Amino acid sequence: MNILFEELFGAWCAPYDPDRFPAHLRTDPLKAYGQYAFEEGFKLALELAFSCLDPKDLSHLE
Repeated sequence: MNILFEELFGAWCAPYDPDRFPAHLRTDPLKAYGQYAFEEGFKLALELAFSCLDPKDLSHLE
């Protein structure tokens, strides 16, 4: 894996803790943590996308 991705993953993704996941995902830690990492990445992407929008464009969304 690229060192940049490793650093970003370590900064944004917490270590695996089964108590953080719903009971139906605790038996599949790979899927549980994959879903968690995907959600965190998606939220970060949305934050970045909205921060790039012009405030005038955002006023039309209200």
